[in-house]
Amino acid sequence: MQSFISDPHDLHDSHDRLAARRTYLLLRTSLLDLLCREPYEKISLTELCAAAMIPRSTFYRYFEDKDDLQRYCLQAMLEDAHFNEDVLCFKNADSIRDFLLTLIRILDADLPRYRDIYQINKDGMLMKIIRDYLIQILAGMLKHAKSSGCRFKIEIPIFSALLADFYFSTLRCYMELSDQYDIDTFVDNVCLFSEKDFFL
Repeated sequence: MQSFISDPHDLHDSHDRLAARRTYLLLRTSLLDLLCREPYEKISLTELCAAAMIPRSTFYRYFEDKDDLQRYCLQAMLEDAHFNEDVLCFKNADSIRDFLLTLIRILDADLPRYRDIYQINKDGMLMKIIRDYLIQILAGMLKHAKSSGCRFKIEIPIFSALLADFYFSTLRCYMELSDQYDIDTFVDNVCLFSEKDFFL
């Protein structure tokens, strides 16, 4: 019988990649499920591994600790949204609207879960971890944009911190007010704020 795999190692590599993807997905899903029920600080690695049904040794093959896993979850969320540098860096008014609509629609697709996570963790360590990591991601993107010829009036550490705070406070605002406004109305209002268009 003819084999369609030219190298026997291809099958092993393919299996390893599939196992890795499965492990990443299990850990990401398990962390989000646990965050709906208890604060981030109280989630132990033992509890997380039990929820994902993987041994602790497997966890350490992929992540250093649960903070590292949380950073991966945030990175994966941004990658799933397919944001480019122009959008993340608010290069123009359209990019602000594009960013907000994309991100809020992602939240809206599973709003009860994200709202539970926010309510349970809004005053805890999780919010600081997300903000700090967002600053790192944005600083990296801004440095890359600068090396590609983009020129900034604002210093990158200041710009990345201000952008992260804007994103972060906008999402918090949406979590708290989403019952009162539809997505388009909310985004329109945030855009008016960002453009300093406050008054009639």
